[in-house]
Amino acid sequence: MVSEGFVDVPRAQVPRAQGQWALAWRRLKRDRVAVACGIFLLIDLLAVGPGAPLYGKLVGHGPNDFFPYAVSVGLRPAGPLTVTWATPRLATDDPFALTHAPPPQGTPKTLLLLGADSQLGRDEFLRILYGGRVSLEIAVGAALVAILIGTTFGAIAGYFGGWPDAVISRFTDLVMAFPLLLFLVMIGSVFTHGIVDWTLGGALNQGALQLILIIGAFTWFYPARIVRTHIQSLRHREFVEAAQMVGARDARIMRTHLLPHVLPPLLAYGTLLVATNIMIEVGVTFLGAGIKLPTASWGSLLAQTWGSILNPNPFNPATTQPWLTICPSIAIFLTVFALNQFGEGLREATDPRAVR
Repeated sequence: MVSEGFVDVPRAQVPRAQGQWALAWRRLKRDRVAVACGIFLLIDLLAVGPGAPLYGKLVGHGPNDFFPYAVSVGLRPAGPLTVTWATPRLATDDPFALTHAPPPQGTPKTLLLLGADSQLGRDEFLRILYGGRVSLEIAVGAALVAILIGTTFGAIAGYFGGWPDAVISRFTDLVMAFPLLLFLVMIGSVFTHGIVDWTLGGALNQGALQLILIIGAFTWFYPARIVRTHIQSLRHREFVEAAQMVGARDARIMRTHLLPHVLPPLLAYGTLLVATNIMIEVGVTFLGAGIKLPTASWGSLLAQTWGSILNPNPFNPATTQPWLTICPSIAIFLTVFALNQFGEGLREATDPRAVR
């Protein structure tokens, strides 16, 4: 029994103290939109992660395999739910060399769920899955780089103040004013080798590391300002002064006592930053300065259909299909929308003062 004033309350009825993350989880569960978007994002990650190679094994081909029989005589790609002959890779530079020839004896067939992607006859659905993997790895990697840089600069500026704060703040203003899209297009069109070929032992696709580093290096200013603001509001609190009195070093104080308070808003902003980076990757690749073919990304799938400034192929309705633009656009829209809604719900769950 626990005595509260003059009334004895059973111990089982006394509410237990809950930590910050438990309270945030309770608030997040009440937001049905955020929960639904979180479930969708989990399914999305499973689909483009382990789901892409599993589906490739199921249908028996990869995202870059050619299927000339999935292209009509007029060079129009086949439509959804097409069953075509699974011919081997072409040994000629002409991708349409086997279009008019009869299939070899005993050639197996394969399913193209969303039809062919172009006049090369590749699997559109499989390329959307692999393209989502590339776009998400760029977006998540660039967000991690930006948060790491922003947290470091913001913590130094907010904790020490003075001239470090002035220098970092002016540098942050400079980076905010820098034309990122123009710089990415310039880098992608001028430098076609070097860092573009780095794949970190095959963990990344060609060109992904370049976009991760450049996007992360020019999008860290918002995390830096978030961390700086929170650190400035906490550096004169009693627990920080107590740590200083017992001789704790500045690095330990920032790492142990201050950064845990900054983690919730950084997590919320990180999801929004991933959504922004997806749009940056799509835009840069659409302009012909991002991921290069034959590697699939959501940006390259759109650029392949519509052409780009650096590769101005005219849009010819006679040799394309509308869903080649609609399907990648739907994938981009749903993913970015889910990230924004989940990030907004996470921000409000970690901030009890916010009202949905």
